[in-house]
Amino acid sequence: MYDESPGFFKRWLRVVVVQGYLETANDSLVNVAAKQHQSNITNLLVVNSKPNILSKIFSHTSHVFSFMKYDYPRVTETVLDDERLKDAIRQTARDTSRADGIPEDEALKKTEARARTILERMQSSLSDAVLRFAAWTLYKLLPLFIQSAAVQSRHIEMLRKANETNLPLIFMPLHRSHLDYIMISFLTVTNNIRSPLVAAGDNLRIPFFGGLMSGLGAFFIKRRLDPVAGRRDMLYRATLHTYIMECLRAGHNLEFFVEGGRTRTGKPCMPKGGILSVVIDAYMDGTIEDALLVPVSMNYERLVDGNFVREQLGQPKKMETFGSTIRAIWATLMGNYGIVKVDLCQPFSLKEMLKFFQAQQNKLAIPSPAERPLKVTMSTSSLYGTDVVVEEHRQLVDKIARHVVYDCSKSTPIMSTNVVAFLLLNKFREGCTLDKLVEAFDALRQELEWAKRDVAFCGETIDIINHAMEILGPGLVKQQRQEITDAVDGHPIKSQLVTAIRPVAILPNVIELAYYSNTMLLHYVMDSVVVTALYAALKTQINDPQAIAANDITVAQSVLVENALAVCDILKYEFIFCKPCQDLEEIVIRTIENLMTTGIFYKKEEGLLEEEIWSKKYAKHFDDSSDEEYIAESQIKKTEFKLSLELEHSKRMEFLHTLLRPLIDTYTFSAFSLKKLVGRSLSERDLVQEILGEIKTNIDQGIINYGESLCVDPIKNSLKLFEKKNILECHPQEHVKIYYLKDEYDDDAAANTVYETIAAYKWTRNTD
Repeated sequence: MYDESPGFFKRWLRVVVVQGYLETANDSLVNVAAKQHQSNITNLLVVNSKPNILSKIFSHTSHVFSFMKYDYPRVTETVLDDERLKDAIRQTARDTSRADGIPEDEALKKTEARARTILERMQSSLSDAVLRFAAWTLYKLLPLFIQSAAVQSRHIEMLRKANETNLPLIFMPLHRSHLDYIMISFLTVTNNIRSPLVAAGDNLRIPFFGGLMSGLGAFFIKRRLDPVAGRRDMLYRATLHTYIMECLRAGHNLEFFVEGGRTRTGKPCMPKGGILSVVIDAYMDGTIEDALLVPVSMNYERLVDGNFVREQLGQPKKMETFGSTIRAIWATLMGNYGIVKVDLCQPFSLKEMLKFFQAQQNKLAIPSPAERPLKVTMSTSSLYGTDVVVEEHRQLVDKIARHVVYDCSKSTPIMSTNVVAFLLLNKFREGCTLDKLVEAFDALRQELEWAKRDVAFCGETIDIINHAMEILGPGLVKQQRQEITDAVDGHPIKSQLVTAIRPVAILPNVIELAYYSNTMLLHYVMDSVVVTALYAALKTQINDPQAIAANDITVAQSVLVENALAVCDILKYEFIFCKPCQDLEEIVIRTIENLMTTGIFYKKEEGLLEEEIWSKKYAKHFDDSSDEEYIAESQIKKTEFKLSLELEHSKRMEFLHTLLRPLIDTYTFSAFSLKKLVGRSLSERDLVQEILGEIKTNIDQGIINYGESLCVDPIKNSLKLFEKKNILECHPQEHVKIYYLKDEYDDDAAANTVYETIAAYKWTRNTD
């Protein structure tokens, strides 16, 4: 894919000459996009030079010196003088004195020194000079491997207006790549917006690059806040909490990844509430009068970080080092990663959001005993666990975080590579011609435009597809010319050459291809949930020749809704199906109504009996307020749908059913593997390896049809589900999670009921 790309120095010289963006023979798609959208899309890599000759020659240097200068104050001494931190220091000193048997004065000095060391290693050294130098460098380097960094012009203007309020801007992006840090800082500094402090893992605090990131705004947080299991490092937590509070008080903007870490699957991860809870605390105690939360979603035609295949296959993650970073940067500069698109959602007031959710707080249902909150003994994702933060506050933080992730997922730009990967994996897994792919791409493109999704491509479909296949490369998508001969009565009459395209749907390549496909999955997830529920309800009828011959395959709406809610419950750690302020059942019913318009099923008309009509009228006289609710509930119970058996509708159903099959397979065999825990316990790593082995065996035997089912993240999410459902118990042992079955599930029969509950949704339609 990169064989014909020019060498590094030649490419660098071309960037210098061509004023900050690379003009290649293969960027026709980018040029078309620029021409068609130049009025509302800004390419961050392009500088509009001033009319004088020096500005044209030294456009980047001139532009960098024109940036607005901001003051980025240090808060070191303010943090150390904070009374709450001093209280934490004194308490830690007393605990240390008792534990180690040393005088309290000596313990206090050691604790004060440790607090300062923690702060110095943690804090950012954000500098205007470093930002300007980094911006100039990025103008030179980014075009070497990125064709365009696009953002809507109105989003930039929206951000400028938010910046003028002088309220802290809290950037909350979904996390796909280490480049995310850089792109947001690059966007802000080049558009005269105060750059944020960025929460980063301390694994990135490596020689030279750690210092550079600190100068660009990074402050470093330990990946594990508590060094000893079961003992909370309150000094570290208090220092971090105070540092963030004082940074907000000093007027800094803040950026943190609400998911905690990068997504390994291409789908958003469930949110972590740690830093968000500190921001809310800062508002609650009057440190700040308000803050503007800015959900951000970025997408890449090809991920700059490489892929996460090793980790998803259960192999340990390779830690970042100076050498590995240099090698990764060099490989990146020599690559072609296509287009980057940044989408900024409408900033919203933290104060107003809190008022809204606090008004809704009383409507929260009490959790049933069978579905208890997860234990927090191993949690290091929050500054304070639920043993410190009251439950109402925790739920408030969780609602806002989930709202942000949901908004980000809905606004995530859809790249050409996402659409091509999605179609090849879910519609043309066995391959297709280029003409067929173009036809399907056009249909999908129209659906996305009707849904008002942000599509980051334009131009001729065949050019878009060729561009996407070039970016994905032959390791993920194969194409070749084939001769096809048409025949009449067995006699060849005409032959033609066609381009055949086939996804590399074998392990491990398919896991990477699924990463790109999963961005599209979010758009169809509710449709797929309902169709999966429909298949489970109709499994006996659809394969019954008599029912098919009679064209009388029906399902009650109440059954369909119940099954769909059950699927959502199983996959609750994979997707956020609706906003926290929405009712999931209403979303399911709305999805059913939308699917009816496609024709795959339709409402079966049946008149009401006379006594049913009379009972409705009778009920109305006694309770007018509940009349609408009563009628709606009655309609759901009585409504039936009839399945269309037309070929076009059957294909659409099978397509939607396919989308969630890999996940359902993973959860099914994860549940099946619970039998391995009967009478014994296993560490998380060993249990995950057992499940991976079970899935791999079933893939080899053809029982599982999707190689992407072999994936660690959904396996861990399934274990979280079983723990939430009070099926599994988990306790920490020297930083290792140990799993065992609850007593009521600690036998083969009980464990099998869990398997059967999920396996009810694992079913393949008989297409013979």
